[in-house]
Amino acid sequence: MAAGSFAEYLAGLDEGALTGLLRARPDVRIEPVPRGFEQLAQRLSAPESLAVALRSVDRDALVVGQAVAALGSPAAVESVARLVEASESAVRVALDELCGRGLAWPEAGTVHLPERLAEHWAAEIGGGRSLAAIARSALLADLRTLAETLDIETAGVRKTELVARLVEVVSDVRAMVDVVRALPAPALDRVDQLRHGYDGYTSFGIAESADRVLAATGLAVRVNNRWEVPREVRVAAWLSQQDLLVTGRPPIAPAAVETRAALVTAQAAVRDLLSGVTALLDEASSNSIAALKKGGVGPRERSRLASRLTLPADLLALGIDLTYAAGLLGRTGTGYAPTEQYERWREEPPAQQWAELATAWFTLEHAPTSREIQGDKELPSASEAGALRRALLRAARDGLSVRAVGAEIDWFFPLHGYESAQLPDKVDAAVREAELLGVVATDVLTDCGEQLVAVLDGGPADAESGDGADGLADRVAGVLVETPCTVILQSDLTAVVSGRPTVAVARLLGAAAVSEARGAAEVWRFSPASVRAAFDAGWTAERLRTELAAVSARPLPQSLEYLIADVARQHGKVRVRGMRSCVVADETMITEILHTRSLAKLSLARVAPTVLSSPYELDDLLARLRAAGLSPVAEDATGTVIVEQRQEHRAAGPRRALARTAPRARLGAAELAKHLLADPEGEDGAPSETFERLAQLGSRLTDAELILLADALDHERDVLITYRNKTGNRTVREIQPNQLYGRWLVSWCHLRGAEREFTVANIESVAPVG
Repeated sequence: MAAGSFAEYLAGLDEGALTGLLRARPDVRIEPVPRGFEQLAQRLSAPESLAVALRSVDRDALVVGQAVAALGSPAAVESVARLVEASESAVRVALDELCGRGLAWPEAGTVHLPERLAEHWAAEIGGGRSLAAIARSALLADLRTLAETLDIETAGVRKTELVARLVEVVSDVRAMVDVVRALPAPALDRVDQLRHGYDGYTSFGIAESADRVLAATGLAVRVNNRWEVPREVRVAAWLSQQDLLVTGRPPIAPAAVETRAALVTAQAAVRDLLSGVTALLDEASSNSIAALKKGGVGPRERSRLASRLTLPADLLALGIDLTYAAGLLGRTGTGYAPTEQYERWREEPPAQQWAELATAWFTLEHAPTSREIQGDKELPSASEAGALRRALLRAARDGLSVRAVGAEIDWFFPLHGYESAQLPDKVDAAVREAELLGVVATDVLTDCGEQLVAVLDGGPADAESGDGADGLADRVAGVLVETPCTVILQSDLTAVVSGRPTVAVARLLGAAAVSEARGAAEVWRFSPASVRAAFDAGWTAERLRTELAAVSARPLPQSLEYLIADVARQHGKVRVRGMRSCVVADETMITEILHTRSLAKLSLARVAPTVLSSPYELDDLLARLRAAGLSPVAEDATGTVIVEQRQEHRAAGPRRALARTAPRARLGAAELAKHLLADPEGEDGAPSETFERLAQLGSRLTDAELILLADALDHERDVLITYRNKTGNRTVREIQPNQLYGRWLVSWCHLRGAEREFTVANIESVAPVG
């Protein structure tokens, strides 16, 4: 490890600090985990990882990081404090936030940024040579002219001293900002051109005039018969368009809420949520939820379900997305239906059920009740709503007003990317969803909400350390207790259910009644149609009466007894026999076919002297009869003979899209910290053969990125790559590598839904998908 490097800083952290950093950056714990601190530094400095981490910092930390980049990493803490017009103590608070997330590291009174992060911010600020570098190739006369413009005494001053004075003046960034802001528009535009790397002249006369204005104000130096603007001036120009000030955390008032009232409200919300989710999944068990062609549930289907289940539209939308994210709802051929996990979840206590749904919601990246809209279509993902939700809850801990935090969300989550008109809707959606989950009640985080943030803040939890849904369930078990289920059957043919319905009660009422209302108690109504549906599903009158009596707190009302008896008396008087095809012939032939032993497997049954029914399809029946030596012909529903067409063969269609691989395993933060401290150089384990082959082709990639790519190739796992094609265009692709062919990586590209070849040398970065 190089002295003063990021890796050396990481190696110097104690186990507690290292564990905290790894917990804050969960993506670096995805298998294969980094071996040694050099690879950890590489994973922490990867573009995708840095982008995720930046979305979790507050505005002051962001401002301080940009200030370091503007001054040039490493930058003295004192200089940063002057630039952001704050005390050194305030700057150090922001630096602690950056360092705790692996976005900076301190060294002897200075601050370093990871190289790629410094480059990212420097690209926004603009490059160029510093004045000290320019002065080495400038004539002394031109430097004296510049000094006189800036009111610097030049008489008898040697070049070395003059340059030092000039650098001192232009390094006063705040003073230079005032000079830049006073420039006329053409000169400002010229500085912006240079700052963004455009040094050509669209109009030589205008550019030359602007350069002379810059020179006249001391912002440009003449070098080799042309004007050059120092980097210090470009930084001042960038800063003139920013509000680069450390303001400190906004004051947030505590919520004026009675704790007991919040608890009762939260418990009621959780009961409604679990009841609604159970009803949704029970309904999906009987009739799968219709899916759109490209996946998801459309507004029309959601409206139908909300009406049928008497659920609020926002609770239904939330329930669909959470059950899918929690693995309780999955895609079938025709839509969405409960998975095998649902049966297990259905039997769990309320605390465990809630914990699994709340964990799914906390980590979800979009807002189920406020989806992104493009044109007239919903975009279920590609949203900053998840990061906004987490920032909101994180900032509202310890009894602070959630609404007050929402009003200051620009400070707590500066990189949200929403327009000012759109942002309040996203905050309202986060608060409303939190209320539906019992995470927020009457403008404050409930005990459940506090525990949710405590367990999951910093990224997806470590299951092996008890910090996942199971650990959360243990923490809220005393709050979300089981409520006894009571069923009261009334003479108006309704059933009133209080408490959480058991599996038996839900199955019984779902089969023989229809839900009418949900709330503190559920109301179900029996009708001839609902009871008949139970008989159609195999229930008998005696069994229905017995089970209703078993779950009811009262004897069966006489009206319900009569209803069951009346429906049972009529049920089955008319029968409908199902068939897929029939055989029509004279009576003698029908008798012969019916008694032919080789045709016994056709399950033929005589429904008339000249008609046999069969459960087999028409083509199967024809083939079997012909194999028995008969010569049947096919008819349509009107009795017209069908003329058979010879089947034409076609080539196979394009390869179907590969399913995305399951998420990679994630090592616990504490466990990875122990591994790294035990083997700081990463000497355990030799690189794979695939790694060695890729290393010879992909010189741009770090060892950590090559290990990720080699692992994906060896085990057919998905990775996210940044790729620059032969025309110089950069794209981000999620791929599944399957073969290394020469210098090309043959992979399935999920974006294109087809196989593509990627030149290994043109892959600029690799990140795990998990």
